[in-house]
Amino acid sequence: MRRLPTFGWAFLVSIWAGLVGGAVIREPSVDLVPLYAIACQVIGLGATYWTMREYGDVLDSIHRPGRVGMFVIVLFFLTVPISTVFALAVGHTSAVGVATQWLSYLLGLGGALYITFAGGFDRAWEEYT
Repeated sequence: MRRLPTFGWAFLVSIWAGLVGGAVIREPSVDLVPLYAIACQVIGLGATYWTMREYGDVLDSIHRPGRVGMFVIVLFFLTVPISTVFALAVGHTSAVGVATQWLSYLLGLGGALYITFAGGFDRAWEEYT
């Protein structure tokens, strides 16, 4: 797939990654919410673009909107439980608490990218349709 369409899809997915990450990570201050959301989007854009370039054949399928939907669902349902456990265990305002919240976002993002663009969607599609 060409770079511009890949970047466009990666940008679309990174918007969702920024929204979910900015909402899930419990910031020590409300003033940091926009900064965290933008940081999550930039991280998501880089990771998503790299993943889509590695597995470029998945965007040639007709299931691109389904992949984006699955990405959002998996990202949310991986990140929220992990971040909740970390917040309960170490809190969310200390440096360790903020670091674990970022770790939960990165784990959720990695899992969502793997499941969505590296074969999980294709397996689910073939199994259940």
